[in-house]
Amino acid sequence: MSKFRCLVCCFFITVIGVSQFSGAIANAYGKSHNDFNFQESFIDLNGNWHRWAGWIQFEISDPPELGRTRKGLRKIRLDYSKGPLTFQLGDIYTIWSRGLMVNMVDDQSIDLDTGIRGGLVNWSNNIFEIEFLSGSQNIWRLTNQVRDFDNRIPNYGVEYSLYGGRISGHYQGLTSAVQFMKVVEDHPNARDIIEKVHHQLMGANLEYFGDNSDFGLEWAIKDSIGFGLFGNVNFYGWGWSIGGSYKNYHFADLAPDRRWDIVNYTGGVLTLQQMPTVFKEHATRLLSRITHIIDYNDEVGFEIRLEGPVDEHAQLTLFYTQSSRHQEWAGDEVWQWNTRGKSMRMPSSKAELNPFREFYAELDGDFMNGNFHYTLGGGLTDDVIDIYRNQYIGSGQFLVYEAITAQTFPTHISYVFNQSFSFDVKYEYQELQKGIHRYTGTIPGRFISFESIFLKETQINRFMSFGVNRSPKWSVNLAIDMSSTEERIIMESERDVNSIEKILGKFWDTSLTWASMELAYNISENHRLTVMVGSQRGGVLCSNGVCRYIQPFENGFKVGLVSLF
Repeated sequence: MSKFRCLVCCFFITVIGVSQFSGAIANAYGKSHNDFNFQESFIDLNGNWHRWAGWIQFEISDPPELGRTRKGLRKIRLDYSKGPLTFQLGDIYTIWSRGLMVNMVDDQSIDLDTGIRGGLVNWSNNIFEIEFLSGSQNIWRLTNQVRDFDNRIPNYGVEYSLYGGRISGHYQGLTSAVQFMKVVEDHPNARDIIEKVHHQLMGANLEYFGDNSDFGLEWAIKDSIGFGLFGNVNFYGWGWSIGGSYKNYHFADLAPDRRWDIVNYTGGVLTLQQMPTVFKEHATRLLSRITHIIDYNDEVGFEIRLEGPVDEHAQLTLFYTQSSRHQEWAGDEVWQWNTRGKSMRMPSSKAELNPFREFYAELDGDFMNGNFHYTLGGGLTDDVIDIYRNQYIGSGQFLVYEAITAQTFPTHISYVFNQSFSFDVKYEYQELQKGIHRYTGTIPGRFISFESIFLKETQINRFMSFGVNRSPKWSVNLAIDMSSTEERIIMESERDVNSIEKILGKFWDTSLTWASMELAYNISENHRLTVMVGSQRGGVLCSNGVCRYIQPFENGFKVGLVSLF
């Protein structure tokens, strides 16, 4: 394999020597007092030569900010196009329809790579498109079911080999497709014994795009027992849009204590299937930390959205989403979990089915000839994360579960002084309750108790940032992330206070304040330098429903340099 890589690299470099090419180099270095240290470099090269195109990426990371240490070739792909035909060889990323069967992503922010190394052939004309792909992938994930668990470094790898095809047709505003895929999985258990698991997926979709409306419907079935269904519809008129989405993902039935066990269960959804989440993914700091973790194996839900102008200077956006598991799980007398009741086609609000509900409203507008811009938001979130106990004994029920309830209000204002200078302020406020709910007793006499995971019942979170920008040369930003309480282990640990927090400590208690200053400087049109000093709180980071916990970065600095050529 190493000889093959060398030959391909030599050929690619030769092509670049006689073609148009571009590239980028991204370097990052970080060092903190709590050993959140990293050093990573990425080199991307893109070349074109007649009908040929190529891409190659090198990575030198020891260690990276997230992921496994790598030194050398990371990605390589060679493309050839002639008329209706396209060939790809190497590292391939593609998506079929809405992703219920195939959605290959490379998201380094959460260390998720679902691409394949292999080949792809595509033929298309104005009406039909045929695509075939084949290859293999090695996906690394985090789990505490095997040794060497580390929040930064995935410790469980699974190899897949696959092939599949897709045929689609287009006529005016209509698009339809059928698709098929076979996957062979080399699945290691906790004792590192490999089990070969065979998967088969089939699916179809139908989409329509018109002037005043659009809709989409996709269906997928896996191994004759699991299935996924996604629907989406939107209507447009008078500047407004109203739409809704529906999901029904039911690829496996897993008891509450096995729901996230990727080691000891060999069925269910594949990592290759990155399906629509059907809820709003927030970009604001505090709302993103409580993002709902989607269960692609077992979740049914919907989303309703409304967006339109209030007047010529303001836009209103409303979102409501709700989801749950399909069935209730209850433990018997010997603590074995079993399903109870019928499978739901619409989400339930019962705590026993892990319900999630969120309402979010946002008003976005400007005045003063567009120089002053504002965004005002508000979100109400309720999410039952895990079920620990659910038993029916006689006429009584004993239910224990962990849940989140939050009210979050993000705001953002900015003012442009002239063509060069601007100023922006972000302020986010959140009241968060997270803890264990206990429900005991009979129907006439219920008793519910709540035990917070924090030292106080309600956690008050605030995030503030103040930025000054001089376009196109530089920007400076001060970020302050603060909380009123935390878990006992965090409260009792001694933090390494940085110089910014010491200054702020003259005005309030900064034991739960993380502050940092960041400078971004454009050395030229093609070179950008960023420097951050201070501390960052850390927490949950999510992308497309996949979440990672990012540890705090205490009293350190980060340097980044991006160069384009």
